[in-house]
Amino acid sequence: MKRAELIKYRGEKSQADMAKKYNVSQQAWSSWENGDKTPGVAIMKQIENDSGIPMEKLFFDVFNNDKLLEAE
Repeated sequence: MKRAELIKYRGEKSQADMAKKYNVSQQAWSSWENGDKTPGVAIMKQIENDSGIPMEKLFFDVFNNDKLLEAE
């Protein structure tokens, strides 16, 4: 599932530009946008601060996983 808010935040910048800003590989940034992986909390918080978009919205799938909620 693509993370639309993260892609929207990137805007016209390349994935490589965003990766450099957050000191990760372009492949890591791409996997975050594609929803294959999730950055650590510190990077999520940094992206939240830089973008002004709550991390719960940027990474909606992580914070709204019904299966995880049912397991608790």
